[in-house]
Amino acid sequence: MKNNNFRNLCNNFSVSKYAKWFGAVPFVIVVIALVIVIALGVTGGSFTDAVGIGIDFEGGTLITVTLGEDAINENYAANRDKIIAEIEKHGVKVSYAQVQEANTVERSAISFRYKNISRDDTEINNLNKEIRDAVDNLFEKNGIVTYESIGATAAQDLLSKAGIALAVSVVIILIYIIIRFTLMSGFAAIIALIHDVVIMFALTIICRVQINSSYVAAMITIIAYSINNTIIIFDRCRESLKPLKGQKNIDYNGIGDLAVRQTFTRSVYTTFTTMITVIFLAILGSDSIREFCVPIILGLVAGMFSSVCLATPLWAAMSASFDKTKEKYAKRHAVTYEKDEDGEEQTVAKVVDTTKPAYDAAKKPAKQQPQKLYKYKKKNTTFKKK
Repeated sequence: MKNNNFRNLCNNFSVSKYAKWFGAVPFVIVVIALVIVIALGVTGGSFTDAVGIGIDFEGGTLITVTLGEDAINENYAANRDKIIAEIEKHGVKVSYAQVQEANTVERSAISFRYKNISRDDTEINNLNKEIRDAVDNLFEKNGIVTYESIGATAAQDLLSKAGIALAVSVVIILIYIIIRFTLMSGFAAIIALIHDVVIMFALTIICRVQINSSYVAAMITIIAYSINNTIIIFDRCRESLKPLKGQKNIDYNGIGDLAVRQTFTRSVYTTFTTMITVIFLAILGSDSIREFCVPIILGLVAGMFSSVCLATPLWAAMSASFDKTKEKYAKRHAVTYEKDEDGEEQTVAKVVDTTKPAYDAAKKPAKQQPQKLYKYKKKNTTFKKK
């Protein structure tokens, strides 16, 4: 029964009917993310921490204290506060503290992040060693503290390269779609991709996911995955448009709805099966794998929504507008404007007639040039016989 209901939904699903509601969803998500950033930034004093920018992009140090069971049992809060107090004695401010649960309880740890207070790599390294030794002395076992530091210069370089990678991938995708399909399809697909990037970023803020180099890799993966669904829908639109080539007043909304219906089950099933695999990787994988998988899960949701609910209505609206613009341009260059007897302006089409005009007796005949008469003398052509 449920399967039949799902099939009925696929057969009767109309994207154009609810296009305005679908367009409002991204704005709501972005507004929620902005409220969270403003609230956390005002109360916490740092908007970068409110967004969740990692040390990969901001520059800073990440200290990991492996405490085993003490990292996840009832002693967690006491251990966390004790370590933060010891770190902040050295003049830095801890902005991030989170439990890292490993596959085994003995490897569970608590991670702390703080900004570097100097741009000198040697000075930063010496300070981090002092903090590591101080935190190590708080516990009976030694060697449980590790740290990772990234300078501001390296962070800026990584951020610029991440932006270049995203921009290049978007431009290449745009060129391919324009060549393979139409100009309007390319614009619609790029707008959908920008939506995926923005919504994925907003969802990571809402879900408090750290934004680092793994996040950029996940974003590029989602862009490639999302454009695949969009291209399949646009391919169905192109097949439906072939018999209508050259016609006017094409129902682009109807063509888009038909294409979505034909590919809806495929989009749902592929996204759902991919998401199952990524969810298990996020649950069973390590921290580095989890930092990659969680943004992927959020991006899969955003990518499916944009491919099915946004890309096709955008394509239909822009295609209809483009046809109207071409029609107005054609009329503007093929029509003259004359005034009738009442002085009102009328549109009169000029028709070029290639046939010979009919004879009008009222018109005076054109003055003809006098013809010259030539007289030919007939010579005597008789021959005398010898």
